Amino acid sequence: MVQRSLIFSLLLSLPLIWSGCDNEIDLLDDYREIPVIYGLVNPASTTHQIRVQRAFLGEGNALLMAQYPDSSYYDTASVRLTIEKIVANQSSQLGTFYPYYGLSKDEGLFTDQNHYVFRLDNYRLQEDENVRYRLKFENLATGKIVTAETRVIRDILQGTLSSTTRVNLASTNPYNIRITTPRYGRQFGMIMRIRYTEKKKITQITTSKYLDLTFPPLLSRTQNGGEELIFLVDGKKVFQFLGQKIKTDTTVVRRLQDFKADYLFTAVTEDFFNYVQVNAPSNAVNFIPEFTNLSDGKGLFTCRLDTVIPNIIFNEATYDSLANGTYTRHIFQ
Repeated sequence: MVQRSLIFSLLLSLPLIWSGCDNEIDLLDDYREIPVIYGLVNPASTTHQIRVQRAFLGEGNALLMAQYPDSSYYDTASVRLTIEKIVANQSSQLGTFYPYYGLSKDEGLFTDQNHYVFRLDNYRLQEDENVRYRLKFENLATGKIVTAETRVIRDILQGTLSSTTRVNLASTNPYNIRITTPRYGRQFGMIMRIRYTEKKKITQITTSKYLDLTFPPLLSRTQNGGEELIFLVDGKKVFQFLGQKIKTDTTVVRRLQDFKADYLFTAVTEDFFNYVQVNAPSNAVNFIPEFTNLSDGKGLFTCRLDTVIPNIIFNEATYDSLANGTYTRHIFQ
């Protein structure tokens, strides 16, 4: 029996197909270079990072091969990663990514030795529906070229939260946070980051803390923009969440007025949504097709937009419920 092994770094599984009655099965075609590229560019940031690795092929123990950096990583001297801006089918190169070794990788099946990502600094993507961005990978040693394109998600519009807003969580009805979807956004998430402080009674040292309450994502019908979506904030669930996470501590003082929230919104593209759906554990399809928007490789290059609405306080009824309610009064004891 010929035993060969193929591992795609970052991919979870590979379907195996065979037929006939031969006693000897060769699971592999002839070797083909397959770059594996993952990157999310964000118009809210001026720093962009792309993870570039490669599929590896060999005979023997694949788990041992995965522990060698040369199996998964390219020699950075032999590859080039650039980004181009495309307007009216005319492209212009904007910058070249450089290898960055400052990010640690969790230990696991694949080696974390010499781990790097490609990074581009000091560039903000243009939020214009007429603009596309193209990532271009080149292996200078082999001539291999892989490209992928993305649109940039425009700003999320919302009129619920402002400096004068007083969020009411004391009502029996959920508090509605409304957003208008931007063009090229398909799925939207919200995190309610609840901030508070703790002051040590003995040392008088004050520490700022926060808890993140994540809400189920919302899906727009299309990526054309202009749809209204509503995040429903159930006050009772918020109080229960805080009561479970913050324990009684007689050594500190927690001030009621220091409790406030930042609202973190995330929008992702159709490509990102499709990639997650195809690879979700809940996908009951027996054969899960591989999703990629790379021209000749595996992975995903697309856009994610992060928006933060900071320092939103609660109304008086909410602070009263926080101080005296069944779920949270122990926080201030």
